[in-house]
Amino acid sequence: MAKESSQHKGHRQRMRARVEQYGLESLEPHEVLEYVLYITNTRKDTNGLAHVLMDRFGDFAGVLDASEEDLLTVEGVGPSTARMLHLLPQVGRYYTQCAVNGKKCMKTTDQLVEYLMAQFAGTVQERALLTALDGRSRIKGLFWLRDGTSDRVSLEIKDVVAAALKGGTDSVVLCHNHPNGVALPSREDLMATENIVRALGLVKVHLRDHIILTESEYFSMREANRLPFYDFQTGEMLRPY
Repeated sequence: MAKESSQHKGHRQRMRARVEQYGLESLEPHEVLEYVLYITNTRKDTNGLAHVLMDRFGDFAGVLDASEEDLLTVEGVGPSTARMLHLLPQVGRYYTQCAVNGKKCMKTTDQLVEYLMAQFAGTVQERALLTALDGRSRIKGLFWLRDGTSDRVSLEIKDVVAAALKGGTDSVVLCHNHPNGVALPSREDLMATENIVRALGLVKVHLRDHIILTESEYFSMREANRLPFYDFQTGEMLRPY
C-alpha cells in the first residue's frame, strides 16, 4: 500500500480534529475503521483498506469479529493490525467491566442488562456468566462459567456454587445468552435454575435473577415470576408459579 500523500496527511489531521471535537459518532462506519487503522498504520493511507475490510466482512462489527487468520488474508493487513482489530471487542468489554465494578449501583434490571449485553457482545455460542453483587447492588465480580454450542450450554451446579463463593457476597445473578435471537427460557433452563437456587441456598447465597439475553432483548425470570426462592430458615423452596 502506498505511503500517505501530503493531501492524506491533511485528511488524517482533519479526521483527528473532528473526532476530538465531536467524537467517533460524527464519522461514518468506514471512517471509524479508517481512524482505528491509524494506530498500526502510521504512514499509510488507510481509507482504501477500510473500504476493502468493510466489503469483505460486511460491516464494522463484522471486521472486529473476524478471526486474525481471516483478517490476514486481506492485502495490506499485517499481524499487528489483525491482532489489534481482533482485540478491540475484548478491550471494550474489559473496560466496561473495570469502569462499573464496585462503583455503579445496578438499581434496575434494565441497567444490569445493558451492562451484561456488553459482556456478551459478539458471542456466537451460548455462554453462562455469574455476577456477584454487594449489598448496594454494585458489581463485585464476574465469573464466566462455561461455553457451549450455538444452541445449548450445560451448567455444572458445583461450578456455579464455587463461583458464587468466590464472589464473596450473598447475592448473585446468573445470566446466559441465546444466540438464536429468542429470549425465552427452555424447560431445561427452568429446571436448571431451580436446582441452582437450591444449591446456592444451602450455602446461604441468594440467586437474585436468571437473565437470558439476545443481542437486543432479554428475559428476566424474576420479573416473569419464574424464579423460585430458597428460604434460608426453613430450607423450603418457594415457587411463585
